[in-house]
Amino acid sequence: MLARRLPSIVSPLGPDQALEVTRIHSVAGLAPAGVLMRERPLRAPHHSTSTVALIGGGNNGRIRPGELTLAHRGILFLDELAEFGPAALESLRQPLEERLVRISRHGATLELPADVLLVACCNPCPCGMARRHCRCSEPQRARYRRRLSEPLLDRFDLRLAVEAPRPDEPPGPASEIVRAQVAIAVARQEHRYDGRCWQRNAHVPASALERQSPLKPSTASLERVIASERDLSARGIVRLRRVARTLADLDDRPDITDQDLLEAAELRQDVL
Repeated sequence: MLARRLPSIVSPLGPDQALEVTRIHSVAGLAPAGVLMRERPLRAPHHSTSTVALIGGGNNGRIRPGELTLAHRGILFLDELAEFGPAALESLRQPLEERLVRISRHGATLELPADVLLVACCNPCPCGMARRHCRCSEPQRARYRRRLSEPLLDRFDLRLAVEAPRPDEPPGPASEIVRAQVAIAVARQEHRYDGRCWQRNAHVPASALERQSPLKPSTASLERVIASERDLSARGIVRLRRVARTLADLDDRPDITDQDLLEAAELRQDVL
């Protein structure tokens, strides 16, 4: 439910992005006739989807975009992530890092865009009752966890164990309220990166992160402590900083604070 609400809070497609998305869907035969696609796409392939259908490819010289490219500039939702084939999951690693898919056929290489917001969910164990009355054996749980490699999980900026809501728990804020908050954060990022080849915190390369999102000495010291205690990889540290920068943008703060870093670390849980 949360994943399917994302289109209601993200920023709309700009004119150039709308044309780009429409072209991709036109190639796949999915574009509406005579109009530009104004909403960010949401793709939710079934876990039986093949690697080619997920990444893209084809035979007889005809290359078709996969779900990654069809979700370009939008959201790719993978429900029951651990049920996807291992080859399909591992094939996501390079496209998620580079935001494009490379397909080689007959000595030529074709690059397809794949700048997506990847959202995935899965049960904590095969029976889904790990936190209450689990019926799985330890070998079953171990096999289940091994389906999701650490390099793949490391590419998720946010990792959360989602609990069932309590009967007396109030509803969250309306999409209109959250969308206004997101719009402010987007405007702040576009202003910060004006004239650069990127527009979002998620796109800032690691080599430019220290220059674009510097930390105060005390906050930098806290980042090192978090990285050491959580045994974060270099990729994990970079993603921690990007999330902290985004949290500051959502609260309309010019600088990353200790609280932003702590919250970013709390949003990066070991879920399996």
